[in-house]
Amino acid sequence: MNEIAPGTQVLLIRHGETQWNLDNRIQGHHDVPLTPRGEEQARRLGSWLHSEPLDAVYTSDLKRSHRTAELLVEDRGTEVRSDPRLREARFGVFEGLTAAEVAAAYPEAYHLWRTDAIRHRPPGGETLEDLSERCMAALREHLPRHPGQTVAVVAHGGPVRIMLVGLLGLPLEVYPKIRVENTSVSRVLFTSRGPILAGANDVSHLRASSSAPSHSGWEEK
Repeated sequence: MNEIAPGTQVLLIRHGETQWNLDNRIQGHHDVPLTPRGEEQARRLGSWLHSEPLDAVYTSDLKRSHRTAELLVEDRGTEVRSDPRLREARFGVFEGLTAAEVAAAYPEAYHLWRTDAIRHRPPGGETLEDLSERCMAALREHLPRHPGQTVAVVAHGGPVRIMLVGLLGLPLEVYPKIRVENTSVSRVLFTSRGPILAGANDVSHLRASSSAPSHSGWEEK
């Protein structure tokens, strides 16, 4: 990402809580809405970031991400631009199922995935390489349009982690070691020496509130 101008800052934001998060149900490309608490999380995030410029906002086109982006900027009037390349990974036959249901229906595939989610993906699902390719293609297209500005990218747990790996030039093995909670903010700042991590999984806006996060990623359960 050497084409990104120094001073450009990217805020990678995960969507707010959904009922499927609470049910430990794999969402993937299923278009699941936010819960009322998920909407409150997004509003709290917007208030917390109110003093910071948000020069551009890009989001996955799925409802849980797009609605989070809308609530993030509802007092700003900033345009929210959708890009389906920022969607969550496809999880194939696992989508729509809970952990217990996956383990019962696909015991071997489930074991392999839980043992090594980098090399073993759900049957019919998307590889992390494919997820990275589409998410990073979106960033390569959008970020150069905003030199020296702050850009919010609202997406999902998988895309946020894979974009952090891609932007920082980290090996794919780092992917499962990154924690990303609902409406968390991870910051990447571009400098003359390249991108640096300026913050990760920041949910300061939710601490000591009834909207405190309880879901960090299906794979952790």
